[in-house]
Amino acid sequence: MFVLSVCALTVWKRVGQEPRANRPWRADPDASSTEGVLAAQLAAGDITDREYVRAMEKLAASET
Repeated sequence: MFVLSVCALTVWKRVGQEPRANRPWRADPDASSTEGVLAAQLAAGDITDREYVRAMEKLAASET
């Protein structure tokens, strides 16, 4: 039972937040750009996917 407890505690310490280097696809968006602000709002759940797409479409249209 003691060995099982030690193994469980060892694994428990490793479970949780992984280092950022292991998940580069989840990098924090650049909040200084409009795209970054929209991405942050989407990630936080402040806007829906549809609202994000519409905002990006408007942004792209205004740049041309």
